[in-house]
Amino acid sequence: MLLAALLASLSAVAVNPHALVDSAIAAMQRTTQLRDVRAVRVTGIQHEFMFGNAERAEGPWRVFYSQFTELRNMDAPAFRRTERTITPAGVMSPDRVTVLADSVMANRVGPREIGSSHAAYEDAIDRIDGSPERALRLASASLSLRSDGTTTRFGLVFDKVSFPWRNGRMALEINRETHLPNAVVIVREYPDNFRWAPFGVITMRAEYVDWTVTPSGAYWPMQAKISLNGEPIRDITYASVALETTAAPSDSFAVSDSARSQYAANSQLNFSKFKFGARGQPTELVPGVVRVPDQWVMTMVKQSDGVVIFESHISAQYLGDVIREANRRWPGAPVKAIVLSSDPWAHLGGFREAVHRGIPIYVNARSVPFLTKLAGSAHPKFMPVRGKTVIGTGDNRIELYPVGGPYAERMTMAYFPQHRLLYGADLVFQNRGPDGRPTSGFLATEVVDLRRAVEREGLAVDRVFCVQNYGPFPWTSFGEQ
Repeated sequence: MLLAALLASLSAVAVNPHALVDSAIAAMQRTTQLRDVRAVRVTGIQHEFMFGNAERAEGPWRVFYSQFTELRNMDAPAFRRTERTITPAGVMSPDRVTVLADSVMANRVGPREIGSSHAAYEDAIDRIDGSPERALRLASASLSLRSDGTTTRFGLVFDKVSFPWRNGRMALEINRETHLPNAVVIVREYPDNFRWAPFGVITMRAEYVDWTVTPSGAYWPMQAKISLNGEPIRDITYASVALETTAAPSDSFAVSDSARSQYAANSQLNFSKFKFGARGQPTELVPGVVRVPDQWVMTMVKQSDGVVIFESHISAQYLGDVIREANRRWPGAPVKAIVLSSDPWAHLGGFREAVHRGIPIYVNARSVPFLTKLAGSAHPKFMPVRGKTVIGTGDNRIELYPVGGPYAERMTMAYFPQHRLLYGADLVFQNRGPDGRPTSGFLATEVVDLRRAVEREGLAVDRVFCVQNYGPFPWTSFGEQ
């Protein structure tokens, strides 16, 4: 009886989530006291993957590199980060300062400070509160902390605890042998992040490795490896870590009133709230071919038996707005199809809504496996484009063709033979000057892929436009490369 009671007592202690967190705090702080730490200063380098921007929607991804210094406030979610990107030639950019304070975030390059976006704020919150010292504090303070059992990885046992956090949950995996918090996992949605929102619930996982005793006496992980839904998104290596018992100067996290106002205004333009017509009213290129010139362009094409919509980006709400506009313009004409000209994450905000509505989706056959996975348990009505594919008849007949090429291997162009008009997918980009404004000419790689496809198919083109919010342009100006 005594032995059974002892085992029961030990079992109760083992699954006490606050006891697990206390053990992790003790292991991490060693000879110092984390509760006395008021600020953390770190320096390091970062390797970041540019999700959703690649030849293929599954990657591999393009990357960029940066050096940074960062000041974090331990008493509240606030930080100040100074960052310089590094080109492949080793050229360093000017300092970019990012400040997050209370409920806003701002960026500064030189003397100019501007309000950031809510999507960037949510990503930064993950970085700050998902760091091991902040995550342990949040877990310790949570009245809803629970034990989620154990997991075995690398031949080791990890105790799992979690608690509600923002619009989801935060979990910690605590090494049963060292008691260090080797992983922090955040599971939630990011409705205002135009690259991540199409995936719904996201799992953001931070693996902390290379635990090192710092000059303060505490352990600190000198590398962090962050993944999104299992895909690596950023690797961080710290060069130095200082745990300070003195609070950071109050002006370290100051954000100007003008930047706060701009942040508030930007928040009204977040993708989950983006309104139809926010950047211009629809215009007719030719009778029955209408462009919606917002963040990116959607195109509505009236045919005798219904309406074809090009793209399904921004959000489910926005796609619904476009469909309502089509119904208003052409009462009784059903939406018969959607054409997806490419599959980067940024252009898929309304994809699952299109699937939910049961609309047939024309897309490059190479994109079907990825989009099937994105659709989850739903069953998209895909119309795979492998060669010339015709939609409709009459003046607004559409011919779809795979583009192909190193950049456009999964893109589809749409041709209107009666109008000699070409929809060039996401391949018509004007060159830009140092101030960011369009100049003469177009990006060469995209020009090569699109012109080769037009020549291959023997199309007679007078004008070209695309998903970007400019044009159409004379085909003769879309120069040889």
